[in-house]
Amino acid sequence: MTAVIDDAVEQYRKKQFWEKVREQVERTKREDPEGWAGYLAEVEEINGPPSRTHRIAPEWEGLIDFPQGER
Repeated sequence: MTAVIDDAVEQYRKKQFWEKVREQVERTKREDPEGWAGYLAEVEEINGPPSRTHRIAPEWEGLIDFPQGER
């Protein structure tokens, strides 16, 4: 029984954490659009531009099921 409660508390803490992160991101977008644009530019510089084709590496073909319309 204790394990179930511990798991529930941990899930609740994770949920609260990610809700706070989402709120902070939205606040940054709203209050500092220039800073947000700079962040996105930096992410693109590190990761490269987003894929236009949504293709994956050939060795992963057939191993991943995409939801309808997302590929």
